[in-house]
Amino acid sequence: MALGDLVALTGGTGFVGSHAVDALLAAGYRVRALVRRPESPGWLKGTDVEIVPGDVRRPESLDALVSGASAVVHVAGKTSARNEVEYMAANAGGTANIVAAVRNLAPGAHVVLVSSQAAGGPSVGGIPAKVSDAPRPVSSYGRSKLAGEEALKGADVPFTILRPCAVYGPRETAIRDLFVAASRGIVPILAGGRPRIHMVYGPDAAAAVVGALERGPRGETFFVAHPEVLDFGTIASTLADLPTRRPFRLPVPAALIRGAGHIVGALSALGKGAPVFNAEKADEMLQDAWLCDVTEAQVALGQPFRTDFRTGAKLTWDWYLSRGWIVDRSGKIHQTEESNDTAPNGAARGR
Repeated sequence: MALGDLVALTGGTGFVGSHAVDALLAAGYRVRALVRRPESPGWLKGTDVEIVPGDVRRPESLDALVSGASAVVHVAGKTSARNEVEYMAANAGGTANIVAAVRNLAPGAHVVLVSSQAAGGPSVGGIPAKVSDAPRPVSSYGRSKLAGEEALKGADVPFTILRPCAVYGPRETAIRDLFVAASRGIVPILAGGRPRIHMVYGPDAAAAVVGALERGPRGETFFVAHPEVLDFGTIASTLADLPTRRPFRLPVPAALIRGAGHIVGALSALGKGAPVFNAEKADEMLQDAWLCDVTEAQVALGQPFRTDFRTGAKLTWDWYLSRGWIVDRSGKIHQTEESNDTAPNGAARGR
């Protein structure tokens, strides 16, 4: 990739995609973004980005996106769905449509697929997973992301696959709920604080995208995560240190989380929208460990994972405060409408 090369991108109106746009522009690339509602470009408003109307689920709209591109960064995806069919249509079918467009109109373009740690599944026995391990997704979402990876691998196009873990940071609207709770004086300690995960700061995930482009297509897969291992207790302690007035720490047992998943999922089934939370999401959350080995990724992608959680959480807290998305103790929380390009909500889902 050379400065000034054109990068086509999906998901640019969402959390991770918008940070990728920022990083790509800062690195000197031109960016063309696929947007479902051009009249509502979200975080792309005011940026030097060429906007193309379309949807990854509509193959006929993708030719204008990829034509003439040196690289295609596919971020868009569905993070909540009513069933596995919907997940597959967006995450597997959408990737297959992007790949077909690249093969037809930009066969030499480097495709960078932003997949998910969920495609690989949780770590076994608390040992950090490697990309060479056999995938074992435990959810419809994870299976759909793995199917998207397989569609790319079988397409005979140059590619890199990135598997982000839980992504947080400015603009994020799902993990933000924990910051909202802290601002209102409560920090939940989930499942006794025992489950262990990695997290990655949004701009660091975006830096990994740029690192993949600069490395070039080698048919590789990388986890995207800060190497710091966090248990839920440590996350709660970090969040509790953010407000001016120290919040109350509320234990939330695993049984309650599972029960809430079943109840919310059942209630959601009565409506038309995708469930924000359900039994499957609860099961994902309560896995013993979502750990991964990022040693090779740090070297290959140019050391992108620089922001530890304490630093990133403070940066995120300050950004939310500056935007009025939270207040330091009490008050109304600003509701947002930003979303990933194929998702009906703005939930950021690295895993």
